[in-house]
Amino acid sequence: MRAPRRGARPNARQPQPARFRRFAAGFAKLGLVVVVVAGIGGIGAGGVYGYRYLSAPDTFPLQSVRFDSRLEHVRQADLRVALDPLLGQGFWGLDIAAIRQSLETLPWVSTAKVRRIWPATLQVTIREHRAVAQWNDDGLLSADNIVFRPPAETWPEGLPELHGPDGRAKEVGEHYREWGPRLAEVGLKLQSVTLDARESWRLELVDGVRLELGRHETDERLRRFINALNDLRARSDQDLLAVDLRYPNGFAVRWADGSGDNN
Repeated sequence: MRAPRRGARPNARQPQPARFRRFAAGFAKLGLVVVVVAGIGGIGAGGVYGYRYLSAPDTFPLQSVRFDSRLEHVRQADLRVALDPLLGQGFWGLDIAAIRQSLETLPWVSTAKVRRIWPATLQVTIREHRAVAQWNDDGLLSADNIVFRPPAETWPEGLPELHGPDGRAKEVGEHYREWGPRLAEVGLKLQSVTLDARESWRLELVDGVRLELGRHETDERLRRFINALNDLRARSDQDLLAVDLRYPNGFAVRWADGSGDNN
């Protein structure tokens, strides 16, 4: 057996080759990655389980639905149809977006807002359409110029009647709001505005008088009629039946007794 050299320590660890050191470092990193991935997987599995637990109807059951709006036209039966299929989840499992969308399919609902109130309440705020006129024979026109079609038995009474293509509802509504006050200034009440298939405008007053404005210069023609109204009233004790304003410089009048007059 060889004697150790002077100054040497018999039990000292010899330096490791560079290749071995790189291998050991790589293995340590691999072990760290395995631990981290396993941890993330555990968190993901726990998150899924936690969501399912919180969403279960029996964990945090929904106990009440609170409506913060005073509803005049939306019926309770329609609300139940819209909400019941979507309320079977627990408090945290409610699909708020789906509930809102379902409510906004109801014909009288303009917008709906839905939110959770801890610990067991669903708060619903509904904005109803405000009907300003009957649109054609099957719908209503809102103050926002939106055509909607609720059941006829829910329509308000006494609405003016507007007629025209659905794509022109805003235009017809704006003319009604413009012409109505002008006629009211001379004691006439506008009941109906019609834009027919030939792009011709026709007005009807509450007393049945029909005004034919035609396709062009409608504002000027209505002004001409209003300016001549006092003269027409003084000319005959008969009631007006119809006035055709589609002439370039005048109009034709038909009286209730069937007689006519040109101006």
